[in-house]
Amino acid sequence: MLSSTKEYLQALRDGKYLLFLQWPKFIAEYYGKNDKNQEADEMVSLLIFEWLNNGFCLDDIKKFAILYAVHEMESRPLREGLSYALTTISIALFPCMVYLTNNLQERYITSKKLSSKEVLQLMTMNNAYLEKQRFVEFLGQEQDKFFTWVKEADSSAVSKAFDQIYSVTYLKYLIEDYLNLLESAHLPNDQLKSSRISLVIRLAKYLNEQTELTQDVHDEIAVYVKKLWEMQPAEFEEEFLKKISPLPFIDNTVRILTGLSARFFSILQPPSPPLNINSDADKNPKV
Repeated sequence: MLSSTKEYLQALRDGKYLLFLQWPKFIAEYYGKNDKNQEADEMVSLLIFEWLNNGFCLDDIKKFAILYAVHEMESRPLREGLSYALTTISIALFPCMVYLTNNLQERYITSKKLSSKEVLQLMTMNNAYLEKQRFVEFLGQEQDKFFTWVKEADSSAVSKAFDQIYSVTYLKYLIEDYLNLLESAHLPNDQLKSSRISLVIRLAKYLNEQTELTQDVHDEIAVYVKKLWEMQPAEFEEEFLKKISPLPFIDNTVRILTGLSARFFSILQPPSPPLNINSDADKNPKV
């Protein structure tokens, strides 16, 4: 996790979208919002305040429009917690746009460090400067403007953002599906199932912490997958493992040969000797 709103907004401006989507979580922890209901009610005001105090500008809106365009794609590259974070930020975005357009942002800017309670008091006090009906009107205008930008967002920029995001989230969702199937699979004679579940949980946790699919991340995922191959995965698991991290040619060849050898030697094992029903006791029956 980063250490300031400024860093998260810089992530947005640099096109590091998954990192930027961790911003609401940071704000919740920064202001000590442990009550989930309270967090849901107050988060938007805290985001507005933080954004206005850290250089909210037109470029931020256009960058967020690219991210929103990715969110709306049919493949749903942003789901669950990531989708919720994006929705929360978008709700905060529209009032920021109203304040920017109407030159009201200065009323919300302060050099003082405020508690969450003080931030909310400041927001409530300053909101009184704009009549509620007019604010709703302006809000609708800014929303229309934003969604026009979403529709007209540069296709190459949206495609690039999608590739960056989905390269991570595709694996994240794939591993979640793998874990769910593995946990529910009926494998009564599989002594390594619980060990594989534990390893997949660790892999899922690791990937949840990643915001970019760098070579280091690729390599770390490959280490997990190689260990899972060594733990005699079920046939349905093999399909997941191939998709998560295709094995290098040499490792794949070794795996295939090892599997064939195991089957070959199981075929060559001599059958169990027949029971000897003509024992000495039968030859010398008692009279």
